[in-house]
Amino acid sequence: MAPGDPYEREQKRLLELFNEVETPESSEDPYADDGEYGSDKDYYPSGDESLSSDDAAGRRPQKHASNSSGESSSSSDSDDSEKTFCPSEDEQRNENISVTQNLHVSEATSSGIPLSSNDRLINQDDRPNSPDISDQLTSPISHAPRTSAEIPSVVEGWSDTVTDIPDFNFDNAASGIQVNIDNIENVMDFFHLVFPRNFVEYLVICTNNYGKSLCQTNKPHTRYSRKAVFRETNYEEMLKFLGLSLLKGHIKCPKQRNLFTLTKAMYYHPIFTYTMSGRRYEQLLRCLYASELEAKGQQKIIKFIDMLTINFRKIYSAGENLSLDESLLLFRGRLHFRQYIKSKKARYGIKFYELTTFDGYVLNILMYSGKETTNQNMDGDESKTEKLVLRLMRPYLLRGHHLFMDNYYNSVKLSQKLLDLNTHSTGTLRKSRKDNPKFITTKKLKKGEHVWARKNKVYVSNWKDKRPVLMVTTKVHPSIIEVSNRFGKSRLKPAEVDTYNRNMSGIDRCDQMVSYYSCPRKTIRWYKKVIFYMMDIVVWNAFFLYRKYKKNNSSLYSYINYREELIQEFIGLDKNLKGSDLIKTSSIHDNRRFRPTTTCTANIPDNDGSVIQGHWPEQMPARPGTTKKFAFLKCKFCTQKKIRKETSYRCKGCSDKPPLCPSCFEPYHASLLNPDDD
Repeated sequence: MAPGDPYEREQKRLLELFNEVETPESSEDPYADDGEYGSDKDYYPSGDESLSSDDAAGRRPQKHASNSSGESSSSSDSDDSEKTFCPSEDEQRNENISVTQNLHVSEATSSGIPLSSNDRLINQDDRPNSPDISDQLTSPISHAPRTSAEIPSVVEGWSDTVTDIPDFNFDNAASGIQVNIDNIENVMDFFHLVFPRNFVEYLVICTNNYGKSLCQTNKPHTRYSRKAVFRETNYEEMLKFLGLSLLKGHIKCPKQRNLFTLTKAMYYHPIFTYTMSGRRYEQLLRCLYASELEAKGQQKIIKFIDMLTINFRKIYSAGENLSLDESLLLFRGRLHFRQYIKSKKARYGIKFYELTTFDGYVLNILMYSGKETTNQNMDGDESKTEKLVLRLMRPYLLRGHHLFMDNYYNSVKLSQKLLDLNTHSTGTLRKSRKDNPKFITTKKLKKGEHVWARKNKVYVSNWKDKRPVLMVTTKVHPSIIEVSNRFGKSRLKPAEVDTYNRNMSGIDRCDQMVSYYSCPRKTIRWYKKVIFYMMDIVVWNAFFLYRKYKKNNSSLYSYINYREELIQEFIGLDKNLKGSDLIKTSSIHDNRRFRPTTTCTANIPDNDGSVIQGHWPEQMPARPGTTKKFAFLKCKFCTQKKIRKETSYRCKGCSDKPPLCPSCFEPYHASLLNPDDD
């Protein structure tokens, strides 16, 4: 080719323009017409028409030159001085090959990132007979014809160069516990850090209000209904109730009442009747409430969740790496926002979106309560998942955190939006996302091969392991590195995949530990299951802080150890108390509010002031609000004989005043004096 050939001069000019690019992330197109070609005295038009954007797949359209007045000229203009320079098709292919390959190598080497043998260039020819890429980089430009689908190009703003990753200077010194714990040693004190005493009082007030409202309903109650009369609870009794509820997570039983009854020897546990009667426990369970009486639907629990999550974030400041995922609470009852997730163990239930630290401390929780609540108070230009992520991350934006998510949430648009808010993101990516680079996500790879592309500062990569793995990240330069698993075996893996695997397991760890000793039980009232689920989260967070700051993350101190110590504090159980002490007939360590008596000693004053010994019948007053004159209850002695008989009399001398028929007074008291007699 002659030295004065116009094509050779133009090729040299393009290379000079490329070398003048200041930064790798420059948005200028080296192939764009800047208006100088029309005024070049050495320019000779070829007579071909300008190529349109639809002429060939993957080919970037040529821009029109601008005239002196600032107006864009059309490709159909007859003036040769304003036409776009257009070499022949084969020439354009070859110059694109040369410039793009040099761009990839020069930028990668300038950024200090090694090119692994498994890193494939985006513009590499995938034909079976194509030469090795190293040969392409060193050999002179080939003029062999190529199809339009093989033309490497930068489309839709995607590039094959690397750029500097922004450093938001996250303040690690500000992370950690935010309250003074120097004088705190007890497991109960750490529980009250996460679940303060005023939260327990809030449960007591809501439960008492709901219990009163149940008694005042106009619905007819059965004679022995637990809703007929409700005795208000208090702080101490609520702790005992919560302690027994947590203890039931350690014990599997088909019916919870079997834990309290003496007739079921296989399931009976003395600790339950030692702490509270089965009837009282069931009454508190029926009246348990965590909101105002007028609350409807999801409002029955959302306020309680918000109270807890605000306190979670207040007492503990998260580190740099955060994890976001969903959790599913088993519930098969009727509920309009019940979800089905095939990959979860429960499959059916109430879905929660959770934000945690990389090691499992729960920071924020959002309960899914239907489409109408998910889309409220949000901008119209954001998708559902983007609104969800931004809402959970609202307290942590503009701080320099690194967020890890799975492919349900991730997209190129969301990563760019988080990056604008000084937040990095890394995670898997769905192939069908709208803004994905199709030439990356649809590329057929062999096992171990790795390709990537960049748009602004967002990287999308495709790696073939057992199956294709699509990743999006703004924190890591895509490259193949050597990693070791827990068994010490080394293998090659992309850096973004390794970072994701090490920091995404926060929610999975929390779900795993909570599932071992979960206290929610089957109920038709869904909000009660959510209350107990939140109590499990509270206990887990308290254990997290206690082990980290008081046990120095000792692996010898497990989650079950903390729960056992906490339950003992809840129910007021002496640590030195043995199981044999709970099954003695004379229970001197009885922990219940109303201690049942087995003796019948009482001093009853006579009308003249003298004291007489004995037991006398008296009629039981009727319950307030009823029209009856006296109350009727089952005779205690007849019940022992499995005879159903009601009476309005009770023993005046016994402290527990058992209901007795007049004919049963003598045999009942004789059986107490001689318990061995039939």
